[in-house]
Amino acid sequence: MTTTVSPPVRIAGAVGLLAALALGASFMLMGHKGSPATSTPPVHIVHHPFGPGIAKKTAIQSAAKTHTAKAVQSPTKHVPVARKAPARPSVEIAALRAGLPASIARALGRDPVVVVELTNPQAEVDGIAYAEARAGAAAAGVGFVALNVLSQADISRLTQQFGQVLPDPSVLVYRRPATLAVRIDGFADKETVAQAAHNAAVGG
Repeated sequence: MTTTVSPPVRIAGAVGLLAALALGASFMLMGHKGSPATSTPPVHIVHHPFGPGIAKKTAIQSAAKTHTAKAVQSPTKHVPVARKAPARPSVEIAALRAGLPASIARALGRDPVVVVELTNPQAEVDGIAYAEARAGAAAAGVGFVALNVLSQADISRLTQQFGQVLPDPSVLVYRRPATLAVRIDGFADKETVAQAAHNAAVGG
């Protein structure tokens, strides 16, 4: 026996099938939308600096900074050490006691024999005599001192010692302790001065 389905029934069945397919597709789409698309970012917890432990640590750090600042602002003070003046040689003291000017006494403290040139810095001849006397002292290897006859501080002691005004230019050769070995009034070249200094050194 053959069963025949009427057209209205066919239409109703087709509509029902389409409805079922549409409902299934709708469930599938809803399932995809419910899934998380991205992962939730991690949550970072920030601890605020409160509490007794933090306060104690902060106080210690503050005290350390204050101590360091005081150390920087208050450098160690260096107490100056008083330096004693060097003692004068005994030969220098002896020359001073003998009445010689301080410049000649200091020179005798350094050298056993000293050539002294009395010079007037305003006179041309005295300038040449000064250069010759200095060269003669250097050639003999003895000390040299120039005294300005215009300066009372330089010449007053010698004037008192000799009892007269000494001429310029002139050469005086001293040996220790305060002995006048040679006196040359007037101009003397370097060879003459060197020979006089040599004689004074050997005691001639």
